[in-house]
Amino acid sequence: MPLRLSPARLMAILQPWKEIAEPIHRRLAQIVDAEAGQEVLWVGCGTGRSVLWWARRYKTRVQGIDPDADAIEAAERSSRNAGLAGLATFQAGTPADLPHEAHVFDVTVANLLCLGGVDGARVIAEMGRVARPMSVVAAIVPTWLRTPEPRDARVLESVGVRPQLLMEWKSLFRDAGVVELVVEAAAVDGGWIAEGWFGLIVRGWRAARWTGLRSVLSREFIVLRKLVHRRMLGLSIVKGTRWPHS
Repeated sequence: MPLRLSPARLMAILQPWKEIAEPIHRRLAQIVDAEAGQEVLWVGCGTGRSVLWWARRYKTRVQGIDPDADAIEAAERSSRNAGLAGLATFQAGTPADLPHEAHVFDVTVANLLCLGGVDGARVIAEMGRVARPMSVVAAIVPTWLRTPEPRDARVLESVGVRPQLLMEWKSLFRDAGVVELVVEAAAVDGGWIAEGWFGLIVRGWRAARWTGLRSVLSREFIVLRKLVHRRMLGLSIVKGTRWPHS
């Protein structure tokens, strides 16, 4: 039975902001040399936590896009409440067919962990299209660290998580005209999802009451946590430069 929560809301439960998500975004911002004045696109922004953090910290314009319309509504509310509507904007849309002109962003970032099964190759190709020549393109990607059991891969596929080997992710970036690739673990200690059932259950209940509880106690959720804790499934940051002649 598939998870009932959307990928964006599930990731908010898996990755509490202060403990896990913010350290990952600090690491990402350092890797891509984030600074004020950039035009930034966030693909797979979910409920907007990353976009709002980036806009607040770097005082730069950030556009977020996600296929989950409910998540985008929540992001827009958070932006207004935080007084960041002038810097952070959101749009519901298809990451595999971005509604932007070519060559317009200084930094293009995607979170491919929580895009609900959208074709990663197509998303990366679209990122390359909208990125300015010699600009930064980066993604947070789920990565197989060891060969998985076919049944485990099928379970993750059923909830829209599509890991690949790092060499496969790097090949997709090169196909999109992104070169000079750098790869780092998103979390230094490998701890990119929360441990401890009590906290997960509490956040699941707060997020969606019984639906949240059913989600965090589902077989799919348990398999995902097992693969992460056994160091079979990792989370990596891949960053490169959009080559001008591709």
